[in-house]
Amino acid sequence: MRILGGLLAAACLALVGGCGEEEEEERVEGDGYSYAVPDGWRDVSDEAEDEPGLEVAGIGPDTLVVGEREDGFATNVNVILEPGLPGGITLPEYADITIDGLRDPEAAGFPPELVQTIESLDPRGITAPRDAELGDEEALAWDFTSTQEGRDLRIRQLSTVVDGTGYNVTLTALPQQRDEGLDALGQVTDSWRFE
Repeated sequence: MRILGGLLAAACLALVGGCGEEEEEERVEGDGYSYAVPDGWRDVSDEAEDEPGLEVAGIGPDTLVVGEREDGFATNVNVILEPGLPGGITLPEYADITIDGLRDPEAAGFPPELVQTIESLDPRGITAPRDAELGDEEALAWDFTSTQEGRDLRIRQLSTVVDGTGYNVTLTALPQQRDEGLDALGQVTDSWRFE
């Protein structure tokens, strides 16, 4: 079974360059969902389409928001969709397949380009999935550490399955930006609406 979306959410670690009242909030419009841009962050979804390195094995972020650049890295939240999941796949099964693919992408049968990307990120310290919520839907979340260009990164990934589509929301931050990033991720998930 090829479950790529969750893995690519981790692989697309945003190499991109660096709100008022609720009725005036800026919203990010994705494919079948929307969410509020976190305070002080920017929606760079349109720019991400042209950014080299953000697409792996033909899949890239559907939406992407970034915070301020620090030490050459912008804390970011990306959303990757995986439509057309096998019928009847449950959220726990989807999460397990995603995590197994992070641990051993070659054994998961992924394309060589994706295997190389995941292995270069060296995902480690993957926590057990725990209950979360995304747009009133049950979700699962887990954390891990990764490496990009010699820097350790802290990743929180959150996934849900709705109408046969996997929705994968991933926060990527430097260790010193993690708390700020978690606040921004909370703004994304709290304002999330399926449409």
